[in-house]
Amino acid sequence: MSIKSRINESPSLRKLFNNKGAVVAMSIISLYLLLFVWIIAMQFVSWIGKTTDAYDLRQRPVMGALLPERTLERVGASNLPGFGLIADPGKRTEHVKFYFQQVGKVFTELEQGEASNGDSDTQRSMDEILNAARLAERRVADIPVDELRTKYDQAMGVFAEQDNLRSLRATLTKIELAIEQLDEFNAALGDKESMSEDDVEILYDDIALSLDEIILLVEEYGEKTQVESDPLTQIDMSPLQDSMDALFDLEPMDPVYDQAVIGEVVAGIEGASEGINEAIYSKLDDIEPILSEIYPVPSGLEGWIYKFRLMLGTDQQGRSIMLRALYSAKIAIQVGLIVSLIAVAFGSIIGAAAGYFGGMIDHVVIWLYSTFSSIPYLVLLVVLAFMFTGSMFEGTLIPLYVAFCLTYWIGPCRVTRGEALKLKSLDYVQAAQALGAGKARILLRHIIPNTSHLMFINSSLLFIGAIKGEVVLTFLGLGLKEGASWGIMISQSKPEVVSGFFWQIGAATFFMFVLVLAFNVLTDALQDAFDPKHVG
Repeated sequence: MSIKSRINESPSLRKLFNNKGAVVAMSIISLYLLLFVWIIAMQFVSWIGKTTDAYDLRQRPVMGALLPERTLERVGASNLPGFGLIADPGKRTEHVKFYFQQVGKVFTELEQGEASNGDSDTQRSMDEILNAARLAERRVADIPVDELRTKYDQAMGVFAEQDNLRSLRATLTKIELAIEQLDEFNAALGDKESMSEDDVEILYDDIALSLDEIILLVEEYGEKTQVESDPLTQIDMSPLQDSMDALFDLEPMDPVYDQAVIGEVVAGIEGASEGINEAIYSKLDDIEPILSEIYPVPSGLEGWIYKFRLMLGTDQQGRSIMLRALYSAKIAIQVGLIVSLIAVAFGSIIGAAAGYFGGMIDHVVIWLYSTFSSIPYLVLLVVLAFMFTGSMFEGTLIPLYVAFCLTYWIGPCRVTRGEALKLKSLDYVQAAQALGAGKARILLRHIIPNTSHLMFINSSLLFIGAIKGEVVLTFLGLGLKEGASWGIMISQSKPEVVSGFFWQIGAATFFMFVLVLAFNVLTDALQDAFDPKHVG
């Protein structure tokens, strides 16, 4: 019988598959499950390759893309934005400089090798040194070392020019702060009549010191800049010098300083800032072609894999956010499947037994889930996970499995017990008893199968709860310690969010949100389709 025929013959399945939202949810869940199966399969294949020493799957661009070690691999500079977006010039400069720093390590190691006089224990081959500077699919260009050094020195010269420009911009910022302070002192002169003579003298000294700082900073800027036509260097600062001398001698002019000169300085700062920013941006345009020659972007299949890795940018350690988010889905599904299967199976069996047998068994089960339910859910999870601190299982998923299974069985047990109490009084159960069927047979053949709709619903709910619980506990530091997990990604993104980088926390939240939403929609659809009260 075909699958379509089975669906048409079953009212529950027909109702489920006629629900468009449920079909979309199942499609999304299927993609996540396919990803889960693919990662598990590739890990198994990789294990075989390592065990037999026959091949290294990490060298395969597609099959080895989602291995655990690839999620820890540095693929580029820190905090690269996703979808090919360009960062602001400051961050962009840091990103470009990172690659040249990698090349700089090559020359440092070469110089250390030369200093060791060819000692074979400390010196590595050029290929090994260049391979150490490799970043995933992106590697140092295969060009002679002398040519590589020439290009590197050329880029470092441009960076030095950029550093000088940034120093000039910092000087301008200091001048702006000094002018703001001068304005505050000037405003205080309005209350000079109400001030004591000593306070007025102190105020004159403060104004004179501010003028002195402005004059010195403008002179410093003039010494650093190489542009003779710079607007700030053309200003005549002698009026401010005269005002400063008069203030120190307590013979201030009226006004105490020439406001027009300060206005010229402010205008000069604006003009100089625009020129410096344009120069800094143009330096980036000079450096990036050199970068493309030293660290060429891979082409072909490796190029596609490289672009896929950088689709959602990189984290603080330069690791691919896309790969980490995808691999974290495997961790989430693994936790959800194991916990939901164990908790639902255990809770449903003892709940059905308690409801059907009654008596002492029922009292013990009620006491157990009532006791566990009286403890706050999250506190119980944290305590159970914390019990493994210092053990060999700390930092693994074992504490999460134990914590979730010991808490999540309560819901399935309670609802299954209530359903069993209702089922044992129905006619077909009474008929089975009259025909001499044993209690165990009735429980296994009649009670538990007729609570299957509750198992489906509870499995879906616990799957969602296990995923969210894993993220919470891992975020609190009681779950997985290393590797990739949505909880780890969210925890590591805290300093990134402060600096305005939301790619990592956004990716982890989005992938988790889609999976949880799909299961919520499917849970409602399963309840409508398989709950006898809703089937019609």
